[in-house]
Amino acid sequence: MPSISVVMPVYNRERVVRRAVDSVLAQTFVDFELLVVDDGSSDGTAAAVEAFADPRVRLLRQPENRGGNAARNRGVREAQAPLIAFIDSDDRFLPGKLAYVADYFARRPDVDVLIDSFELVYPPETGKPKALRTNPVLDDSAAVETAIFARRMFKATPSISLRKEAIVRAGLFDEALKRRQDFDLMLRLVKTARCASTDAVLWTKEWSTDAISAKADTFMAATIDLCRRHPDYLGAPAHRVGLARDLARHFLRLAGKGRIGAAVADARRFSSEFGAGRLAGLVAEGVGEIVRRKRERSRKG
Repeated sequence: MPSISVVMPVYNRERVVRRAVDSVLAQTFVDFELLVVDDGSSDGTAAAVEAFADPRVRLLRQPENRGGNAARNRGVREAQAPLIAFIDSDDRFLPGKLAYVADYFARRPDVDVLIDSFELVYPPETGKPKALRTNPVLDDSAAVETAIFARRMFKATPSISLRKEAIVRAGLFDEALKRRQDFDLMLRLVKTARCASTDAVLWTKEWSTDAISAKADTFMAATIDLCRRHPDYLGAPAHRVGLARDLARHFLRLAGKGRIGAAVADARRFSSEFGAGRLAGLVAEGVGEIVRRKRERSRKG
């Protein structure tokens, strides 16, 4: 039985999936299995994965495309190891990722979930330098919850490593969600498991314009859904600051792109659920938070 099961959902990623698999096979820690769940791809993705001769690579096929969360859940259910790590098909593990995870959980049998840090790499044509997404070092589920709500925690799915029993107990990924599945999962895990975070940078996220998280058109539906599921996101002052910042950034970005019609439509959608006055207050609070954080970064810089 392997010590760690790495779960990778993939859909029509023939062009990049080899790089992600290579990064797992290049780990300094070798006692793992990699479960690549092909979610009904119609290109050469499955053949690209099958070309790897390493017996630690297991290809699981979904007969039809059901979404990344369904693929992740399939991988979790079939995982043979007591520890699970995640990777997306367009990202890469740094060589010491799994060694760090294995050592951490061996030293901390009281911890069920670990959120690590990563580096964000932009396409060369953007001219943007890579950026570190460094998390605070926390050792308490309540503190992790507050950091997530306040948007001071980078909790992309490949940052999450955990004991299999913990994610099963929390109910796995919600397959109805198309975006922010990591947010929803972590907010359930902090209620049922001991969670911690580290500033160790263990993987690389490749920014892509076709990523779901990069699409403004999916933001409002996902945000409204999270507010329904997790009322503290809207109600608790310490938690609401993250929602306020997200909303302000969203509308500022739409305005900056000249998408005034989309901004008006999204404002109406949120207002119809929670009230126009509440939206106005949140956006104003969010703008203030954005300004405050910029000043804070300037002082540190």
